[in-house]
Amino acid sequence: MKRTRRDLLATSAGTLTAAGSVGVAGCLDFAAGDGPQGPEGVPETLTCEDDAFARLTAPFDEPVEGTIVDAGGTRFELATEGNAETYGQSMRLVFRNTGDEPATVLGKHAYSFQRQTGEGWLDVRGSPTGEAVELPRIEETLDPSGAYIWSIDLEEAVIASAVPDRELAVCPPLGPGTYRFVYWGIPDAPPLGAEFELVG
Repeated sequence: MKRTRRDLLATSAGTLTAAGSVGVAGCLDFAAGDGPQGPEGVPETLTCEDDAFARLTAPFDEPVEGTIVDAGGTRFELATEGNAETYGQSMRLVFRNTGDEPATVLGKHAYSFQRQTGEGWLDVRGSPTGEAVELPRIEETLDPSGAYIWSIDLEEAVIASAVPDRELAVCPPLGPGTYRFVYWGIPDAPPLGAEFELVG
């Protein structure tokens, strides 16, 4: 049975929601209402003026496999509402078990928020204290039709504060360019990624 993107984005019973909330700001002093102030296009790398900033490294080596993968006897899909998003607006993503069997995943915070650069895909987040930060990995069972939903405002403070009990920041500020949300919390399976363009 084929499922449309609209079907995947529909809220269902048993859905788990992960919504960001305003908290820790990014490294630099800038006003979110002024639009994206970071580098445009595809920068050579992501450079932070704060020498103490330690960028998150990707916890996966496998290539990102698109938005659908079969693993653990079931199927997982990652969906977004569009491929172009406006700075400051809310982006909605849904990760859903669209198969017929329950499966183990590593929780709603097992994701990377990356930007395309000349050095490859780099997470926009990191530790402002210079200490290494490990994102939460909590084994949970996702039943058929069970899902995680993220509604993330595309602003530095919200992205940084979306993971509880972790001190994170976004540096440099977001800029117009290509980004992707990568869910890597499926054991023994490649991560899923949804790309989008950020515009002012």
